Amino acid sequence: MEDGYCLLTDATAELSPELAQQLDVDVIPMPLDIDGVPYQFQFFNDNFSVSDFYGQLRAGKFSHTSQVNESVYQEYFEKYLKQGIDILYLCFSSGLSSTYHAACRCMEQLREKYPERRMTCIDSLCASAGLGLLTYTAVQKKRAGATMEELEKWALGRRQAVCHCFKVDELDHLRRGGRISATTAIVGSALQIKPILVVNPEGKLQPIAKVRGRRRAMEYLLNAVKKNLLDDEESETLFIGHGDDLGEAIALKKAVQAECPHVKKVFVVPLSPIIGTHVGPGMIDILFYGKDRMCKI
Repeated sequence: MEDGYCLLTDATAELSPELAQQLDVDVIPMPLDIDGVPYQFQFFNDNFSVSDFYGQLRAGKFSHTSQVNESVYQEYFEKYLKQGIDILYLCFSSGLSSTYHAACRCMEQLREKYPERRMTCIDSLCASAGLGLLTYTAVQKKRAGATMEELEKWALGRRQAVCHCFKVDELDHLRRGGRISATTAIVGSALQIKPILVVNPEGKLQPIAKVRGRRRAMEYLLNAVKKNLLDDEESETLFIGHGDDLGEAIALKKAVQAECPHVKKVFVVPLSPIIGTHVGPGMIDILFYGKDRMCKI
């Protein structure tokens, strides 16, 4: 590894194997269970594709997630510590999972075994490809010569600028996760209500609007970017995630490129099962560096 330290993130960052390799970032797998069948998810592949996972959800199968086991953290961390490499881990939001605390506990134990090594776990307060965006930019900073201390300071200062704005297509998954009531889900589905949610400053999901129909929901996402996108070099890149709806994601990408000339690069990525379990098929999110994390329009 270059510069004596490595960058790690986890499966919620929605990085493809190709992008993770390009960025030289190791991705820690996360556990889920689909109708009693356990999985350790790191990347989609030929044996477990995007359509495989979301097809199972559409068929009525139930999926649930849990935190990363500390033994998995130990395996991934020690792979680098044994080589004399320090670790900077950009972790899934503590507002949505206890994995951050599990990673911190593991690092604390490993410090006794590797007192000469530096290990830092950063609570990204981000989810989905918002964590992917933060990780992508962190890699660019590292390649430009940022030290581990400088990158840690940057990430802690920049994480609140990562805006997550998304629409949910099927309300039943939010109901299962306790985000909305059963009555709201039934009525909303009948009326074609599409909730718009964000990840708030505490790193938790928060509904901010309800719109009728897909078209208006997509317009909301586009307007959130137009209204809040920052005008700096880092903001030239954004991510769009989709729950097995590549066509709609690409349509949003084209709209953003047409309406926001400041944007130079857009990554379109499928949502991992870790995120997809809670939002279901058809979810679209857009992740960018913005002025208002609540994505007011």
